[in-house]
Amino acid sequence: MTVFHLSPHGNDEADGTAAKATRNGSRGPWKTFSGARNALRKLRASGALHGEATVVVQNGHYPISNTIEFTAEDSHTVYQAGENAQPVIDGARVLDGWTETTHGKRRAWVLDLPEVKSGHWYFRSLFVEGSRRPRARYPKFSPDAKGAEHTFRIEEMRFPENRDLFAGDHFFKPAAKDFQNWPSLTDAEIVLLHYWVETRLPDPQFNPETGWVRCSRRSVFNLYESFNPLLARYYVDNLFEALSEPGEWYLNRSSGRLTYLPMAGETLENTQVCAPLVTRFLEVHGEAFNRGPNVRDPYGPSVVEKINFRGLTFRHSDWYQPASEMIPHDATAAAAVHEIPLGSAPQSAAHVPAAIDYQWAKNCNFTHNTVEHTGFTAVEVGKGCRNLTISNNKLHQLGGGGVKISGVELDGPTSDRTGGIRFTDNTVVHVGRVFHQSCGILLTHAFDCDLSHNEIAHTCYTGISCGWSWGYRETITRDIRIENNHLHDICEGVLSDNGGIYLLGVQPGTIIRGNHIHHITAADYGGWGIYPDEGSSHMVFEQNWIHDTLGSCFNIHFSRELVVRNNVFARPGDSFVGVGRVENHIAATVVSNVFLGPAKSLYSAAYRGDIRRAVHTNANAIGFDEKTIPPSVHPDWRDDVPHQISFQEWLAAGHDRLSQVGALKYKETKTNLSFPKNSPVYLIGFKAFDWSICGPRI
Repeated sequence: MTVFHLSPHGNDEADGTAAKATRNGSRGPWKTFSGARNALRKLRASGALHGEATVVVQNGHYPISNTIEFTAEDSHTVYQAGENAQPVIDGARVLDGWTETTHGKRRAWVLDLPEVKSGHWYFRSLFVEGSRRPRARYPKFSPDAKGAEHTFRIEEMRFPENRDLFAGDHFFKPAAKDFQNWPSLTDAEIVLLHYWVETRLPDPQFNPETGWVRCSRRSVFNLYESFNPLLARYYVDNLFEALSEPGEWYLNRSSGRLTYLPMAGETLENTQVCAPLVTRFLEVHGEAFNRGPNVRDPYGPSVVEKINFRGLTFRHSDWYQPASEMIPHDATAAAAVHEIPLGSAPQSAAHVPAAIDYQWAKNCNFTHNTVEHTGFTAVEVGKGCRNLTISNNKLHQLGGGGVKISGVELDGPTSDRTGGIRFTDNTVVHVGRVFHQSCGILLTHAFDCDLSHNEIAHTCYTGISCGWSWGYRETITRDIRIENNHLHDICEGVLSDNGGIYLLGVQPGTIIRGNHIHHITAADYGGWGIYPDEGSSHMVFEQNWIHDTLGSCFNIHFSRELVVRNNVFARPGDSFVGVGRVENHIAATVVSNVFLGPAKSLYSAAYRGDIRRAVHTNANAIGFDEKTIPPSVHPDWRDDVPHQISFQEWLAAGHDRLSQVGALKYKETKTNLSFPKNSPVYLIGFKAFDWSICGPRI
């Protein structure tokens, strides 16, 4: 192994040694990551370097104005922080030259940027003293439990009779008191919040005579809030006339003038303001057949191998509105031709790219790093990746999600299949600051992956989403281990139809074990602890502790042959176990679980069928005495009123005959729950578990 050095005070024309830089610049460390990469390429090409190289990154600040790109020729290289060093790769430029003035009755700072006026630069993010500041918006929405309350609601839509989910539109009528033909409106964006998505509708044009708004993109779903009569919520983002609160800002792309309203205590002398120059920090990209000029063998992609990053901080990146496509699980909608492009992905911000991107990479590590203040998702493991480890990182204040693992489905090229990904011991917090439907972890098409010992918190939608196939078709996604994660404060009332852990499709070998999941909410409906959605099949759920959920602790939409055992479900806002659609097979076997109240119902079915036919339940510990045990419920379509099933009727249907019923003693802390040694829970075969191990290991 050969060791080189990188320093903010180095020289890219030097030899990369740790020696003090010479006057002529021939010796000493390199200065930039791209300079180090280029120098190593030359050394390898000349034969002066063989095998692995390590670049020790010394302490300091490394500004970048372009993405750092690595290809297959850069393989077998480690970039790691030096001892006690905390190097920062910064994608932003510090903004100087402000003038203090007033805006209305507020203090204001203004700065004229010629590059913006000329059209050479435009940014959508601003960071002040290590915090993301919001663009001026109306009303004052923010992606958290308190700020989610500040929205307007659409007053009228064009085709209210069309309840087809995918009947999106780019017209809507706001309430007259909520909307004006503001001068800056055409540079603003309408952000819709409904169902499980946020949709950005740019270029709004308001007709004062009719009261209708027209945008250049359309919503992916109809304009209802969800499956009720309410219409969608929205806020107006990047509106100069809404610039009113300390911390807000607005950039006029025509004049190039940036206006910022400082917060209390911020002065021109003590405050650093910076704007990003990049949307992506790193690209680690190999190449596959028909993806470039260098690979002519369909079965032999040129992969990047063993490029490792350790101990680095990646800070400040921007975002733009990426293109989106319809999810193909609805054949009619997918085949429809529409001249207006979509304003978002139909789920999980799957269209949002990443600040650090891997494609056709193998045996690479990204460990002990920090990725913060991004416009997009932090990390993407894309097509053709095998055996990557992403561990012990802190990913926070993210415009998108924490990680997206996205290869191809079974019918895609074999060179594009992704598997063997290890995402463990990471802290992923404050997710979806821009793209609110983002997840802490999104795994679409991949196999044999380990998603364990992570903490995921403060999302606007789901914590972990795994699978990307609707219904019962065979998929490539299988053998996924979701274990010992700590998920809390998920969704925070921003969107709906969400869960702490969300599953999709047939996934043999997938196991969800030993997770601590709590405080899951939703805007309208959802807020489930674990949520196996359409066609979830052949999975095992065991030793999870789920409590304080808005909806059911364990909620199935429709599924097949799930095993649910040795879990603790406590204090759901609805039932302990719910099923949305009852089908002609058993959705799940529910045995040896502990139910701790209060709860509205024991089991429940949502919109189709009798819950007694959906699940097989037995040998559970039901923590109620027989006088207070809640009923089970299923919908009665004759009068649209849920039908209650008493516990005696439940028993008569063959359920829970070996279950223990009665009050249960237990000890609960913030990180663990335990039962006395003589507890009835052990009579049903329940196995104790230590949930204090959930989350990142030190």
